[in-house]
Order: sequence, then C-alpha cells, then structure tokens
Amino acid sequence: MGVPGERSPAVVLATRALGEADLLVVLLTPGRGKVRAAARHARKSRRRFPGGIGGGSVGEATLALRSGGLSRLESFVPARDHGALGRDLTRFAYVAYLCELTDALVHEPEPDPELFSALCEAIARTMDEPPRAVVLRRYELRLLRSLGLLPALDQCAVCGEPLAPGPTVPLDDARGGTLCLQHGKGAPRRPAPQLAAAQRLLEAAADADVDQALAEVEAQPPMVRRGLRDLAMGWVRGHLRRPLRSREFFAKLGPGEGRPGDDS
Repeated sequence: MGVPGERSPAVVLATRALGEADLLVVLLTPGRGKVRAAARHARKSRRRFPGGIGGGSVGEATLALRSGGLSRLESFVPARDHGALGRDLTRFAYVAYLCELTDALVHEPEPDPELFSALCEAIARTMDEPPRAVVLRRYELRLLRSLGLLPALDQCAVCGEPLAPGPTVPLDDARGGTLCLQHGKGAPRRPAPQLAAAQRLLEAAADADVDQALAEVEAQPPMVRRGLRDLAMGWVRGHLRRPLRSREFFAKLGPGEGRPGDDS
C-alpha cells in the first residue's frame, strides 16, 4: 500500500527515461532517505513538474510511497532555477559529482536529515558562489561520516587515546584511521596539518563558521590542500563499486577552472 500525497523536501540525485514520457527518479529526502520513484508523464507535464526534473534540482516532492517496488512521484516543484547548470560546465560538473557520489554511496532508505542538509548546503554554495574544490572536500567528509565510513581523525582508532603532538600522525585505514604512538609503530604517516584541515571542515556548523573554515583550508599551502584531496578521494574510492561517470566532466575543465583536483 502507498501513502498518498506525502510532501517532502528533496534533491534529485538521478533520472532515467522510462518509455516515451515517464522517468525513473532517484531522490534524497530528509525523512525517508533515498527514494526511487516513477514519475508518469514527467517529460511532458509542465503542471506537475514545472521546470522539469534535472539532477541536482532541490525542491518539494509529492510522493505516493510504496513499501515494495517503486514509489510514485506525483509532482516536483523546484525551489530555485537550476537552468544555469546547463550553461556552466564547471557548476554542472560539481553538482553532477555531488549527486552521483551520494547515489553511489547511500544504499538504504534511512532517514538522515543531517546528510540531506549537507547535500543542500554543498549544492547551494556551488550555485551561489564560484565553484570551490574545498566545498566538495567538506561534503565528501560529511557524507563518509554520516554513513559511518570516515576513519578516526582525532584519536587512536585502536585504543581511543589522544594523538601525540607532532608534524606527522600514524594513519592506517585498514585499522580504522589515526593511531597513537604505541599502536602506530611502522604505520604510514600523514602530515598533521592535512588531518587538522579535515577536522576543521567537519566541525564547522553555523554558516559564518563554515565560511571561515572554508577560507582557512583554502589558505593552507598547496601540499596540505592536495594531501587533503588525496585523503578524501582515497576514502571515497574505497567504497565505490565502479568509477563515477561525473568524473569525466572534470577532465573537460581546464587548469584553474575549478577541477576538484586543482586545489592549488
């Protein structure tokens, strides 16, 4: 049985054609988590789907939810104009990456308002500001944390003891993350500023603090920013079943045009 007419904020993660007029739509919602729904006549109806349904669209969905099989998307009203995405390859690439990454890692339809808020924040900052790689880094880290996939960064993953101060920190992903001196003997070491940058991005909460955290990390030396990029993307790749197609868009962006790898 379905629950008719349930309205919810939603982000469109992906769409796929179903026949000549219908769409299969994958949504992220705060109260239902990830939802797969069929949108009948979505490619023709401007009344129920004003502005269409595009990946990265943020708005209000009306859903007839089903416990088994596809739910039904009765309408979707975007909260903002996403037409600019089609005219800006950099923004398009960023938003496509955010949505595809979320779709790839989120499997269960579990409520997660914090993750939903994190995705909305990342999309809004990408749409309203010049695209910034540090915004992707913050979202990658928050996504991993929300899913319980983020390694320990501020204490020993084995014993829970505080980390010893120093220029480098033992870090072994196979053992759960950062390690104290006792358990980190022989483990690979990472520069402490890279881990501190990750912590700073994760801890920022209020808008003003997020602005400050993003600016602080962007002001770090290139080695720190690239190291943070490598850490975050390495953790992400470890949980992907296949490469993300959206990564192909970044290859089309020239140096300095905001590629996630261009953290310098």
